[in-house]
Amino acid sequence: MYGGIRVLLVCVLVGLLVEKKAHGQNYLILQRGANEKTRLVYEVGDELVYLQKGLDYYIRDNIREIGQDILILEENILSLEQIVVVDIRKKDERNRTLANVSFLSMAAGGMLLLAGGINSLYSEGRVSYSSGTLATAGGLLGAGLLLQPLRYKRFKLKGRNKIQTILLEPIGEK
Repeated sequence: MYGGIRVLLVCVLVGLLVEKKAHGQNYLILQRGANEKTRLVYEVGDELVYLQKGLDYYIRDNIREIGQDILILEENILSLEQIVVVDIRKKDERNRTLANVSFLSMAAGGMLLLAGGINSLYSEGRVSYSSGTLATAGGLLGAGLLLQPLRYKRFKLKGRNKIQTILLEPIGEK
């Protein structure tokens, strides 16, 4: 009985690995200058939000295939030269870090106000705050709010910013 389960489990794992390999071979790269740390990588199946030349609205589509200087999306086929701007709000990991730091700062300010209020209620019988507690909590809340607009929103394809495809598997071959 256990032998059959093991064989089934191995077949499922091999199938998952082969499926991942088939979809993870060609990449779309967005890079700012020569710094590889700013590189954003899109794979087949990822969602791409982009502004196309001649249009004044963003299009949201999923990548089906990545070829040499061409993207085959679910609803469109694009040459890389047709892309003007890519919306990277959900893709850039630095945005998640900024969001977490912003939330942490605002949560700390809220917790400080809560703890100061509870402490004063316990010791004095009424809610009151010292000027130091209010200044520190206000600074934490303000810092969290100031970090919100610092997130990376768009990747404009001009200047040092470039878009390219890396092909490890020919298009149409899976």
